[in-house]
Amino acid sequence: MTTSTIAPVRGASRGVAMRGGARRCASSAVRGGAAKRAGGVLARAGLREVDEASFDAEVLGSTTPVLVDFWASWCGPCKLIGKIVEKADVEYGDALKVVKIECDGNPALVEKYKVYGLPTLIMFKDGVCVEESKNEGAISYDKLKVWVTQHAGIAAPAK
Repeated sequence: MTTSTIAPVRGASRGVAMRGGARRCASSAVRGGAAKRAGGVLARAGLREVDEASFDAEVLGSTTPVLVDFWASWCGPCKLIGKIVEKADVEYGDALKVVKIECDGNPALVEKYKVYGLPTLIMFKDGVCVEESKNEGAISYDKLKVWVTQHAGIAAPAK
């Protein structure tokens, strides 16, 4: 019998430890969010879900800015921000590429980009991570528009 490498964080009221030191959100008991695999890319709710195999082509190789949403199916705040990210995907159209990365299945990306809390948004532009663009935790749509403008240089869509 093997034991899990995930252990509770003592004294932390908001989560439990994840592999690589990341913390799970407080509602880690919530499970769900099925995704279907098609090659290296997953499709979920109209958004592109990338994994370690497709990350370089989908994110680093993109000619448009890419908003990457690191999420997990057990994370309640990830589900809340997921709707906001989906709205951004629709409203920004071709000006912004929006992808999701499921953290549990992609530990190398979680470690490489130092994802310590969920949800985490990171902006990529011209094949590199935009400096100071990491946003951990839930965010409103209005704040997301400001964040996108600040880190991708894209004007917010008109209402």
